[in-house]
Amino acid sequence: MSASKQHPPLHFSIAVADQATQITTLVNTAFRSEPTGQTWLYDDQSKRIDILPPGVAATLITSTDSLMLVGTLPGNTTPITTCFLRKPSTPPQAHMSESAAWFGLLAVQPEYHGRSYGIATLREAERYVRDEWGIGRLEMDYVNARTELAQWYHRCGYEPTGKIRDFPYGDGGREILADGLEMIVLGKDLRSIGMTPVLF
Repeated sequence: MSASKQHPPLHFSIAVADQATQITTLVNTAFRSEPTGQTWLYDDQSKRIDILPPGVAATLITSTDSLMLVGTLPGNTTPITTCFLRKPSTPPQAHMSESAAWFGLLAVQPEYHGRSYGIATLREAERYVRDEWGIGRLEMDYVNARTELAQWYHRCGYEPTGKIRDFPYGDGGREILADGLEMIVLGKDLRSIGMTPVLF
């Protein structure tokens, strides 16, 4: 029996403003739990920064150009997975292809890792972009230090676009984060979706 059949399926919905605080906690908890060997963060949790500052989730949820999806378990309204989607911009931003939607902030509560909920959330995001928005391409980026994450997305059908973005160090970021970080852009044609089932 596959791992996906051993656990209850997720119910997906578009996040509402009242869920902004839960989503912020979910994203920051998930990113803080990442092994330091595959990310830019320190072993010392006190030095780890929040990936999603307060108030940002509410803005992403209420914007007319973006949304956040949440995954919940049967009988429970607490999100255990989430991700961000943004419609294509005109003209496209410098790091994006024309008519491509943008994906980010994929997060799974750490205690639910290994149940295929990450891949299920990514698949729902792809379905939504293709079927609800009528968009045939999805792009994202990842921090170059996260090689295992890059391999995971490659198995899901994502390939480098050749575009690279500066890492957003922010104020004081270089005092906390490693040097030499950059964002590698990946993309996938959604008109021929086919993904290898993998755990995340």
